[in-house]
Amino acid sequence: MRAFIPCKDHVPYNVNFYSAWLGFSDMGFETIPYFDPSELLGVERGDVVVGGIGSCQAVLRRFGVQIPQINYPESLTPFLGRELWRSTINQVNNDIKSWPLFVKPVEDKKFTGKVIKGISDLVGCGISGENPPVICSEVVDFGAEWRCFVRYGEVLDVRPYKGDWRLHFDPSTIESAVKEYRDAPAGYGIDFGVTADRRTLLVEVNDGYALGCYGLQHDLYAQLLSARWSELMGVEDELSYIGVHSGM
Repeated sequence: MRAFIPCKDHVPYNVNFYSAWLGFSDMGFETIPYFDPSELLGVERGDVVVGGIGSCQAVLRRFGVQIPQINYPESLTPFLGRELWRSTINQVNNDIKSWPLFVKPVEDKKFTGKVIKGISDLVGCGISGENPPVICSEVVDFGAEWRCFVRYGEVLDVRPYKGDWRLHFDPSTIESAVKEYRDAPAGYGIDFGVTADRRTLLVEVNDGYALGCYGLQHDLYAQLLSARWSELMGVEDELSYIGVHSGM
């Protein structure tokens, strides 16, 4: 297995790529810097590509991989605490009475999910001639949010990324959600938030093939990426022998 890392002048572009580089390097794997996506033509099925969603998806599709759109797994509906429905950005634009509401694209990171309160909030949610499908929900005021990193059903760590540091999640809710997500990918991130009335609710699920590290220990980050890339490519995960980290 080799890990392809986005670099400029052999320096990883950002903290996520640097963390992956450290993780794979420390475990003895060859790391190959790349600057342009054209340099990924030499990727083999057993390799891991670190990068943005677009670059990663392009490589996966070249190998015939059908990339699932996870978003909100049905088995995790009880953890949402709010209603979800599907629409299109044009329908959202035309249905002013439904505002405020939260929208996010069905397609991974086509645009950043946001709360729509007025016309100006729709800027950046599509381009002329497009009407992308979106997932809508009631607006929830999360006081703080965290990303939970999961590999082979094990919670590796939970990292804060937004909100009031004084708030804290209910660990039993996260444990229950991970347990209920029986058809989960080998590696993924699952985000939770805490509301004003102290409920711990699911924010969203993110696939693990192109996932920000948010401060996750670099060796664990590399192991998670390896697990998901191996699963999608249909090859053995060379790091699968590394087991439970928590000791529980």
